[in-house]
Amino acid sequence: MPQFEMKVLPPETVKGKEVLEHVAGSPAREGGGDETYRCGNCKTKLLVDVDHHDAHGVIVKCGKCGKYNIEPHHH
Repeated sequence: MPQFEMKVLPPETVKGKEVLEHVAGSPAREGGGDETYRCGNCKTKLLVDVDHHDAHGVIVKCGKCGKYNIEPHHH
C-alpha cells in the first residue's frame, strides 16, 4: 500500500474552493483503493486506502493541525 505525503497549501489559495474537513481520530475519506495520503505538516492520515482518482484534486483541511492539503501529484 503506497503512502504519500500531501502538499500543504497556503490558506489564501483555498478561498472559494470546496474543502473536505478532516476530524482528528478518523480519516476524512476511506476505502476503495490502496493509497494512503498523510498531512504534509503533521503526518496525520487524512485519506486511507483510497483510489488515486478519489484523492486527485481534493483539498483536505487537517483536523489535527489545521493545514490545508492537496495530493502531491496534483498539477
